[in-house]
Amino acid sequence: MSVPAIATFNTGSSSLKFSLYRAGDVGLAERLLGGTLTGLGKTLKVVTEPHDETLQRQLSAALSQVDPVPECLIPELARCLSAAVEGAELVAAGHRIVHGGQTCDGPRLATPQLLDTLDDLSIFALDHQPYNLAGVRSMAKQFPGLPQSLSFDTAFHRTQPREARLYALPRALTASGLQRYGFHGLSYAYISDNLVETFSDLPHRKTIVAHLGNGASLCAMQDGTSIATSMGLTALSGVPMATRCGDLDPGAVLYLIGSKKMTPGEVSDMLHHQSGLLGVSGISSDIRDLLASPAPEAEEALDVYTYRIAREIGSLTAALHGLDAIVFTGGVGENSQEIRQRICARLSWMGTDLDVTLNESGAGIISAQHSKIAVAVVPTNEEEVIAREAFSLLRDAA
Repeated sequence: MSVPAIATFNTGSSSLKFSLYRAGDVGLAERLLGGTLTGLGKTLKVVTEPHDETLQRQLSAALSQVDPVPECLIPELARCLSAAVEGAELVAAGHRIVHGGQTCDGPRLATPQLLDTLDDLSIFALDHQPYNLAGVRSMAKQFPGLPQSLSFDTAFHRTQPREARLYALPRALTASGLQRYGFHGLSYAYISDNLVETFSDLPHRKTIVAHLGNGASLCAMQDGTSIATSMGLTALSGVPMATRCGDLDPGAVLYLIGSKKMTPGEVSDMLHHQSGLLGVSGISSDIRDLLASPAPEAEEALDVYTYRIAREIGSLTAALHGLDAIVFTGGVGENSQEIRQRICARLSWMGTDLDVTLNESGAGIISAQHSKIAVAVVPTNEEEVIAREAFSLLRDAA
């Protein structure tokens, strides 16, 4: 019996998340399988969800025969995923695309013309967009005729008021697209869809979500809708990240190019790959390494990181005119009780009081009963959002 299935691909610069969902008559059914590839361009490591040693070996063997880059891996992954589920018939593929620019305010079916337009936005997301688009094009070559949907990280933030999106630049530049967009939108969409379930009878109309991972950003939601976010035109902005600097005085860039005689390429590489936690500590970009290190430089990097996040929460609280709840998500937000505690301690003046035991468990509500601000940990699921949007486009096109 045929099992209609939708494959999803969430491609980054060093990792690739994948899933296979069964498409039901009226919506998505269960996820059939999923997993993550790490070490793109280097030595691949495959982890499946649920954990399946046999499937991991099969995937590793198959993928070792192709170049470890998205345009080669994704079509092979699609074949392997279909073969791993008896009767699975691939009916669509969904992809995460980081930047959708001014026109993509929701999911779109992939076309050559649209992909060419999105190429022009790669300059704003160099570590992501080229890899995203390469995967889509390779699938189109290997699976001609297969519908492919594009889900945009920027789309969730299109609801922000104009005053939140504008830079104080000449109007002609704004009209050309030089404005704030925001990212991690697929993650925020998933959290938004689950706010009622997460907080139940606790107030949550004014919620700030902290997506903390290798990249990091925060989003202010009013009734589940984005009204402000920490990132802007590019995924380099906002709070410090693993190797990205976050917000920086533009005069510093002019100084590096003008006085230090660095080329634009050298500045870009430094700000994207040598800054953030790695740059401040000089030790590691990994939160776990820094928490385990006795070096004062590691502690200073953590101080800068948690200070900037707490300060951004204060800024977003002003945009919301108050705050009911905070959600932590992403790899660091979901897994580091210490980082959650440090951030909330900096916000104690607002009334963020964690329950030590609940914070250690890292699931659901982690704030104390008397806390003025409800605090929760919610694992994100960008792949489910991608699959749901792919199914919606597939149904509408039928």
